[in-house]
Amino acid sequence: MFVLKHRPEDFRVRENLVVRLTDDASAAHRYVLLHKRGYTTMEAVRLLADRIGVAGREVRYAGLKDEDGVTEQLLSVPARALAGGLPEFPDGERRLRLAHYGYGHEPLAVGRLDGNAFRVVLRDLDDGAAGRLVERQRINLLFVNYYDTQRFGVPGGPKRTHLVGAALLDGEWDRARQELAGLGAPESAAARDWTGSDEDLFRSLDPRTVAFYLAAHSSYRWNAEIRGLLGAEDAEDVTVDGLPYRFPSGARAAAALQARCPELAYTRYTWADGPEEHRVMRPTVVQTLVTAGAHGPDDAFPGRRAVELSFQLPSGSYATTALRQLMTLR
Repeated sequence: MFVLKHRPEDFRVRENLVVRLTDDASAAHRYVLLHKRGYTTMEAVRLLADRIGVAGREVRYAGLKDEDGVTEQLLSVPARALAGGLPEFPDGERRLRLAHYGYGHEPLAVGRLDGNAFRVVLRDLDDGAAGRLVERQRINLLFVNYYDTQRFGVPGGPKRTHLVGAALLDGEWDRARQELAGLGAPESAAARDWTGSDEDLFRSLDPRTVAFYLAAHSSYRWNAEIRGLLGAEDAEDVTVDGLPYRFPSGARAAAALQARCPELAYTRYTWADGPEEHRVMRPTVVQTLVTAGAHGPDDAFPGRRAVELSFQLPSGSYATTALRQLMTLR
């Protein structure tokens, strides 16, 4: 139907986040703009922390960004750790670059992100699909706010992060370690080579990493609940990377769901010697304005078309699921 993320530059993301800055260079925290390609946020945080000699938990972020794209986001770092300047990392297929942004008195925290801006290229479109996007130019899109597949695994790997979280919540440390070892995640090698107790493995990880796996389990349950609220007569069942979704057949079906159930409860987790639950409400349906920009022959797929789209989403919403629903709406 279409190809997304054929090249990292086809998927660009920048955070929408306003932080309170101070002119006081003696402030405790320094904000830096992280430009990355080919790294997850947590990988980048670990590399930066190791380079400047601080614990990983001292490098803070407001949201996670995928590795299969070009992304920009803020990090907060103890100002003392950057007294010698910003570290540089070698460029290649994977890239990390840091730029000074400002000083502040508070570290960043997950959950305080305002949203994200996207500029993406859809490829391998036929003339009809490309023409409809270009003709409409500005599309008022309502889409079901699913957690998409990157929540449940790394690109090309099994989508099973939720099973790690389920095992942790059940106290089955051995099963959790085995699931983690098979994911292909940055911490999977440590899980495969671990010789201590399985519980100690997870206690050795950054608490935010463990919380991510717990959140994946919660996200999987939330998706299942929202699927059940969409009637089969107004939706289409699809499978993406082995995971089940149910997409509305049109804007009316999405609007009806929003009117009937505007929010669903979601359990957010933190980890501190065990899981801590935080109940929040997540919108079932999100609305955004999608703008079609540059378009023409696709240089990656001869005989096909490519269209550039730009839009903004609130924090926690997935551009990939929005685009899939955009392209399936009738």
